[in-house]
Amino acid sequence: MSEPRLRETWLVRKHEAMVLGILYATFTAVWFFVGWLLTHSLKNSWFVHTDQSISRWFVSRRTPAMNSLTFVGSMMADTMVKIIVTAVVAIVMLIVWKRWLEPLMVVVPLVLEALTFITVTKLVGRPRPNVPRLETSAVGSSFPSGHMGAAVVYSGIIVVVFWHTRRQWIRVLAAAVAVLIPAFVGFSRIYRGMHYLTDVVFGALLGGAAVFSTAVILRQAAADHPEAVSSGEHPVDLHLEPAVISRR
Repeated sequence: MSEPRLRETWLVRKHEAMVLGILYATFTAVWFFVGWLLTHSLKNSWFVHTDQSISRWFVSRRTPAMNSLTFVGSMMADTMVKIIVTAVVAIVMLIVWKRWLEPLMVVVPLVLEALTFITVTKLVGRPRPNVPRLETSAVGSSFPSGHMGAAVVYSGIIVVVFWHTRRQWIRVLAAAVAVLIPAFVGFSRIYRGMHYLTDVVFGALLGGAAVFSTAVILRQAAADHPEAVSSGEHPVDLHLEPAVISRR
């Protein structure tokens, strides 16, 4: 089978773009509602007081070694870092597979998460924890955690790994990385006084929702347009289990 031209492998067409737009609006509404509850109805509740207590607990247990270690954890999902990592990984995937399916699985969740995060954090305007912070940020609002959302969005790379192999040890390793990186980033953001626990939890949920939604949309798009993901070297088998849409 001849290899399609690169532009013919583009999967985000009118329908997919519309669905992504609806998802952005839905995610924004849901996460805004949660943020509004935390800053209004639940502001004086035991729930938010516990949130604040957790932040103070971490401050009381800071050490020079952990200060340095959590700087690394925080930087792993910093704005420039996540943009550079995503761009490099997407370009490599584009070169290797010569189609847009895999790069889109990495880029689209980040865009969806980032747009939702930017909108929600501006609308909610939740102040950051009232504790000494170990770093500064141009964004003054705390909810949700954009760093945590981006850390979970990295798992879009893991989805691509699952698409291309059934080797159990590779999948287990990939899944472990997908869990450990967000855990480290989330811990670091709370420890450094940049976010409440709820900011981190809902940042993680946002990142996960963006990755899951994108995987579903792209897989359906690939099924609707098999010519866009089929080539002589890398055919796509849409009859395989949902987690694997390409041969080993």
